[in-house]
Amino acid sequence: MTGSAALGSRRLRRTINSGASLLVLLLLVGCTRSLPPTLHDPPRTATSTTAGPNQSMIHLARVESGVVVVDLGWWGAADALQQGLEELGAAPDDVVAVFLTHAHRDHVGAWRELRHAPFVMALAEVDLFLGQERPEGILPRVARRIVPTDLPRPGEVEVVPFASDTGFVFGADTVYAFNVPGHTPGSAAYLLRGTLFVGDAVAHSPTGGFQPAFAAYSDDTSQARVSLHTLRARLDRHDVEYVCTAHARCNPPDPEFWSEVLSNR
Repeated sequence: MTGSAALGSRRLRRTINSGASLLVLLLLVGCTRSLPPTLHDPPRTATSTTAGPNQSMIHLARVESGVVVVDLGWWGAADALQQGLEELGAAPDDVVAVFLTHAHRDHVGAWRELRHAPFVMALAEVDLFLGQERPEGILPRVARRIVPTDLPRPGEVEVVPFASDTGFVFGADTVYAFNVPGHTPGSAAYLLRGTLFVGDAVAHSPTGGFQPAFAAYSDDTSQARVSLHTLRARLDRHDVEYVCTAHARCNPPDPEFWSEVLSNR
C-alpha cells in the first residue's frame, strides 16, 4: 500500500469510527430523553444507559441515608455508573443499597464498583447471581458458554434476599419489592417514587410493543405471564405513574398498556 493510500485508509477508518461514536452518543441521548422526567432529575435522581447491542438502564436515586441503585448495566457499566453518581454529586461509597431485578449479565455489569453495598434481590435469584446456578433461557445459556459472566463468588458481596413482596425503608422513601418469577427464577420488580422498574419481566420490541418476557431469554414464559397478571392486582394499592423495563422503555400503566402486555403473544 502506498503512503497516500495508507493515509486515505486511516482517514476512512477515523471517519467510520467517529460516525459510529456519534451514532452511539445519539442513541444514548435519545434513550435518556425518552425517560420520564422524574427519572433523570439531578441531583435527586439520575439514569444512565450502558452501551452494547441492547442498552441497559442504571437508575440512581438520592435518599436520606445516601444513594440507592436499581440494576447495574452491561458494556461500559462502570463509566455509566460513575456518570450517574457524578450527576448526583455522589461517590460509590455513598451507595447504601443495590436492587437487582435479575442476574443476567446485562444488568449486573458494575457490581465490582459497588461490592461494599448490600445487594437486594429475590431469594430465588441468589444462586444465579453468585454463579451457583446456570440460566435456563436459550440465549443466556449460550452466551455463558461462549463468555462466562463476571459474577461475585459466595461471600464476596452482602446479599439481602426477600422471599415475598416487601418494602425497604430509607427515611421518607420506601422501595417496594415484588416477586415476578418467570424470566428468571427470582425476577423482581421495584416501585420507587411512582416508577415501577420491572426488569425484563416486561419486554419491548419495535414491532410487538410491550409484552411479557421474551421466550429466548427466559426460563419459564408461562410463569412469567402469570406473574404479570398477579402483579397488576398487587399494585392496586400503590400509586404507579410509570412502568420501565430494564432497557429504558417506559410507559404509564394505563389500561391500554396492561392490555398490550397481558394479551401480547
